[in-house]
Amino acid sequence: MLTTLQQQLSAFWKGQQVTQKITMIVLIVAALIIVPSLIVWAASPSYSVAFSGLSESDAGEIVQHLDESNIPYKIKNSGTIMVPSDQVYEARLKMATDGLPQSSTVGFEIFSGTTLGMTDFTQKVNYQRALEGELERTISDLDTVDAVRVHIVTPEKSLLSGDQAPTTASITIKPNSVNQLNSAQVRSITHLVASSVEGLQPDNVVVVDTNGNLLAQGTGTNGESASLAQVDSHRAAEVIAAQDLQNKLQAILDSSLGPDKSIVQASVTLDWTQKETTSQTYEPSTDTIRSSQIVSEAYVLSDDTTAGIPGAEANLPGGEAAETGAEGTGTLYQHSEETINYEVNQTQSHEILTPGDIKRISLSVMVDGITDEAQIATIESVIAAAAGLDTTRGDVLAVESFDFDRSYYAQVEEDLAVSEKKGSYRMYGEIAAVIVALALVFWYIQRLFKKMKLMSDKSWTPVMKKVDELQLAGGGIPANIQSSAGLNAGVLNQGSIASPAKMSPMNNPNIQSAVSKLSSENPENIANVIQSWISEES
Repeated sequence: MLTTLQQQLSAFWKGQQVTQKITMIVLIVAALIIVPSLIVWAASPSYSVAFSGLSESDAGEIVQHLDESNIPYKIKNSGTIMVPSDQVYEARLKMATDGLPQSSTVGFEIFSGTTLGMTDFTQKVNYQRALEGELERTISDLDTVDAVRVHIVTPEKSLLSGDQAPTTASITIKPNSVNQLNSAQVRSITHLVASSVEGLQPDNVVVVDTNGNLLAQGTGTNGESASLAQVDSHRAAEVIAAQDLQNKLQAILDSSLGPDKSIVQASVTLDWTQKETTSQTYEPSTDTIRSSQIVSEAYVLSDDTTAGIPGAEANLPGGEAAETGAEGTGTLYQHSEETINYEVNQTQSHEILTPGDIKRISLSVMVDGITDEAQIATIESVIAAAAGLDTTRGDVLAVESFDFDRSYYAQVEEDLAVSEKKGSYRMYGEIAAVIVALALVFWYIQRLFKKMKLMSDKSWTPVMKKVDELQLAGGGIPANIQSSAGLNAGVLNQGSIASPAKMSPMNNPNIQSAVSKLSSENPENIANVIQSWISEES
């Protein structure tokens, strides 16, 4: 059978033209290449860019972490890493947890390669890129900065110093969500950049954050800059205080009401008035004598004393004269005086009140769908106690309840679902297109083979025939029996040759020659036929 099939294929191949042979070979080779490729393509996931513009150190660390996480990846251009599309965000989150990528900038290592053939302009551009990259790396090391971009503008040198344009710089900072960036740190960044670039002054450095807030405007005189810096510092302190209070209250409400069930906004006003007080207090003390003075005077007593009424009447004529008694005595004069000075306690105090005390707090709280007045009152008391509100200084607290509008989130979820469906439909469409293309290719090949078969000189003949299709002429088997399998099938199954009694090989020369031919080609089938005959006779 295989020999006959091989002969027919060989005859068919020889009967084709050269162009037909080339077409068949090309189609077979294309099928051998395209079909496995399509199978591999359908089984392999699609890759998307997860990281681009990476430095070699960052790319190496990211690849190591991807290997540890068993995430497949592809490297493109040594700075681009691609991962399966359904694992892009997972890979980015895992790398962000590990602090990667640490740096995607190019520093002075740009000059480590060959510089042969570089023009002066290229050298200047590379130097500016390297300087900006080094500054970005330095600023990124700060705990309060997550990402930073630095742009430096260096004008061309002018012949006249009065016409020389100043060097300027702009910095875009993404602050850390945990460690807040204050104005002092912003000024330190401006001075750091100004000190690293030739001819750059701190007043010519503009700093903004990723939200568009101006952190340093980079204009004005020194006095104005100091005043603005102080104002920025005060405002930043108030924002930080309000943010801390807001985060604390939001955590309390999220724990009690659930996430996305409340909104807290806080406003804190600080007192920036600086006060200095000096006071003195005096308190007398009776325990400590500072000084004392005692004065005492007395006249001596005399035996000869003059009695009578002193004065002018005693000396006038007819008046009573003073009597001098020998026996009378008296005290002419006596004086006593005592002065005591005690120490005085003195207390002097000097008090300086630094600015920054809380002057006023305003809180607004919105809750979702709470209609119970008792529950709202409980929320008010809890918030007031947690925030340390003082009504005497004018603190305000407002708690209101209404139904939150969540249509935006529902629309976003619906858009995501539609996007996922579109992606699924796109994938199914690609698979269907591949299947249709393969079907068209196979149909074309079949049609081509059919056309070649009709155009060939010799038609295909079946290798095996059923016995019911055999033409028995004169009780014999035709000589064009193609295989012993056909005879065996006819003998055993169709009953054309039922038994040796009906058709004896000795009486029919055609059968005798056929059996001789079959016995030489396939003796096993002949043995089976003879055994079946013997079993029937028995």
